[in-house]
Amino acid sequence: MLSTAYPSSEYKFLDSLKPLLNFRRSRRYPIPIGDDAAIRTCLQGERLALTSDSFVENVHFSFDYMTPAEAGFKAMAVNLSDCAAMGAQPDGALVQIIFPDAMDKREVERTIKGMYAGFNEACRKWRFAIIGGNLAKGPCWIIDITLIGRIRKGSRFLPRNRAKNNDGLWVSGRPGESGAGLACLLKLGDRKKIPIEYRRLVAKHVRPVPRIALGIGLSSNPYVHAAIDVSDGISKDSRTLAYENKLGIIISLDDKQCSKAMSRLASQLRTDWREWLFCGGEDYELLFAASKSFDPLPLSRKFNVPITRIGTFSSTAKGLSVRDKAGQVRLLEKGGWDHLGQNALPY
Repeated sequence: MLSTAYPSSEYKFLDSLKPLLNFRRSRRYPIPIGDDAAIRTCLQGERLALTSDSFVENVHFSFDYMTPAEAGFKAMAVNLSDCAAMGAQPDGALVQIIFPDAMDKREVERTIKGMYAGFNEACRKWRFAIIGGNLAKGPCWIIDITLIGRIRKGSRFLPRNRAKNNDGLWVSGRPGESGAGLACLLKLGDRKKIPIEYRRLVAKHVRPVPRIALGIGLSSNPYVHAAIDVSDGISKDSRTLAYENKLGIIISLDDKQCSKAMSRLASQLRTDWREWLFCGGEDYELLFAASKSFDPLPLSRKFNVPITRIGTFSSTAKGLSVRDKAGQVRLLEKGGWDHLGQNALPY
């Protein structure tokens, strides 16, 4: 006689999450959720892009100002941004959650379901599914996601190491606004009391939007040579591009790169907005190398996002430098988020 009872309470709880997975059995995924591994059927000529990232409580996020759904959405966005930088379309995700051992069971389940609501929102928006995962106890909340992306037959992908001498360094959006949003949360306190003019900055930190469509658009443009997403700050990520391409980068900035809200907040907090731009991190914009023939306007208009040239790759420069308004060039000190460094975020 076939038993209808669930084999465990964990199995039952995981089964209750299935409506939030946006998963449908298909030729690409021929077996349903719940096996030991997910099976992916690939079409000839199609390539997969696989990435993973961890989102740790009190390191990468805090429930003091983020809901479980916001934490889930952002954790997924972090991985989606890596896909965007490669020019890949998200295809499926594996989600592992570690929950605090000391927390009440009902609170654990409520929080996880909230996280899955955030995951599900991202899944629906960018049309991919959660195809498996794991739950375990631990010292704190940790969301670990492995994301599979696909690159269609005949399409390019964007590595980091194909920039050329005299390429321009371009960036999407307004890097620094996420760092400004975090500073606002830390300095001004209760999120509900954040002034209206700064709420967009806070949203940039709490709820970043990965540039999936733009990344695919950039990968199809022959004048774009290399890309990286801005996760650790313009300073560190530009330095990574410079190093991997064996070229220097000279950055030239003007005040147009600073939004009015970011400028006002910097003045209020007596901070230089360039500190947020260079070292803030967690913007999840795209930083890329393109030749002199690259025209940003078609992509900017199509995807409704600013695309700004902020520098130049140079075989005669060393490392990362900044050209000031007077035309003087100076080396830029290392900055940005470093997981093995001492600049831990002050949550």
